Amino acid sequence: MKMSGAASVAIISACAFFGTSATAQELRVGIAAEPVAIDPHFFRTGPNMSLRENISDALVYNNQTTGTIEPRLASSWEVDGTEWRFDLNPDAVFADGKAVSAADVIFSLCRVRNVPDSPGTFMSFIETIEAIRPEGERSLVISTKGPDPVLLESLSTIGIVQAPSDEPLEYDEADCGNSDWLSTQAFNNGSIEAGIGPYRVTSYRRGIDTVLERNDNYYGEAPHYQRVVLQAIPENGARIAALLSGGVDVIDAVPVNAIDQIYDNENLQLVSAPASRLIFFAFDQEGEPSPKITGTDGKNPLKDVRVRKALNLAVNRAQLVSTTMDGIAEEASSIVMANIFGANPDLPRIPFDPAQARELLAEAGYEDGFTMTISAPSDRYRNDTEVAQSVTQMLAAVGIDVSLETYPQSVYFDRANRFEYSMYLGGAGADTGEGLSQLLNLVHTRDPERGLGGANRGRYSSEKVDGLLQEALVTLDPEARRALLQEAQAVVYEDHGYMPLYHEVAVWAARADVHFEPNAGQYNILYTARPAE
Repeated sequence: MKMSGAASVAIISACAFFGTSATAQELRVGIAAEPVAIDPHFFRTGPNMSLRENISDALVYNNQTTGTIEPRLASSWEVDGTEWRFDLNPDAVFADGKAVSAADVIFSLCRVRNVPDSPGTFMSFIETIEAIRPEGERSLVISTKGPDPVLLESLSTIGIVQAPSDEPLEYDEADCGNSDWLSTQAFNNGSIEAGIGPYRVTSYRRGIDTVLERNDNYYGEAPHYQRVVLQAIPENGARIAALLSGGVDVIDAVPVNAIDQIYDNENLQLVSAPASRLIFFAFDQEGEPSPKITGTDGKNPLKDVRVRKALNLAVNRAQLVSTTMDGIAEEASSIVMANIFGANPDLPRIPFDPAQARELLAEAGYEDGFTMTISAPSDRYRNDTEVAQSVTQMLAAVGIDVSLETYPQSVYFDRANRFEYSMYLGGAGADTGEGLSQLLNLVHTRDPERGLGGANRGRYSSEKVDGLLQEALVTLDPEARRALLQEAQAVVYEDHGYMPLYHEVAVWAARADVHFEPNAGQYNILYTARPAE
């Protein structure tokens, strides 16, 4: 690591708290990436899921700090084969005082398939659900198509909203016989509540801030702060300056070049946790011609495994981690990180071998390279622009005529969803705390109808991988399921289906008088924040 030894220790574990006084009524948080909607079902992306955790409870909570599943809107549950019975908490009430019911749960799970214009759906989380039937107003039974070992983890990602009707829908894999799915705009402008959570959104101004107020009718433990203001500060220097000046109390996505500065400030602290998010480049493996490649007579060289392997060999991951990321990351050769269920420890590191990269390009017919523009966001991931610049230089060193384009995330992912890139920087975590959801999202063949391959915008496709993941979905034995996930990753590894770069370490910085808890999902869990003792 390039940082000081003392600061590196701070990244391994949270720093000690220092004793000054914080305002107990308001917490101000500077966030690098803001939510693009209040609607809890609109977009499966980190900032939206982070906000959802605070304002729209799911049936259960997947605690990615302790690794346990905890009750939320479901106070208890039991499973018998493929049938899961959930008893709902009668104390959980919506803003109008109405208790959560089976009708609300069925509506919410049906709505996941029917959110208008969703750029990234939650459908893969309900892939195994076959039927849902109410048992009175306060209980329901979910039947799955086969044994589902991760149903609870999947359900933990879906906030429950209030149904427009008290009559439960007939659950199916289409529209459940319903046409009123509530508009995302209605959630965003506050005319519809996002659900039941420790906080309620009282103001949402894109590009400025999102204001949360304590939900005094919340059925669980009350959050410590009455008011939380999430300030959108995508620029790293501005976010650090806001913390140093006292403009905010907490910031997320601490840039690596600020670690030592924060550690040396006795009024501040670093809080961190290993994160499941993989940062990667994806290759366009379908378009021909590919939109950002020229000089190939219309051919898409990225469809050739030799070219994809060459580009992987051209990247010096050790240098990326040690220099560009200043040691605050872990080199990646595969999708799932080492401490997440389903990781494959037998896959060797991808070597840095520019000589072999050139040989492979020549073998594939590109001895003189080709011209390509790679794409990256400028404000989504820690050091995203710097990482993309480094990779651009590495590819140029093996003969690719390469340039870089960057966009703010507000337009970047829309273009990715329209397949406008040939090679693009992305990130994806294990949203359920295990590897199956991450692999279904990233490497399963895209299937919008089923919500599979939602983040697979390079359109990698392997029948073998799909089969392994489908089998894993219904395999209860954990070791057998682990083996299936490991084999799927081995296939992707041999295909060079992606360019995995590194797994992030999640780092926050806070005032010394604020207790803030880290988690592997990199969510801002605001209801556990409190003044430090």
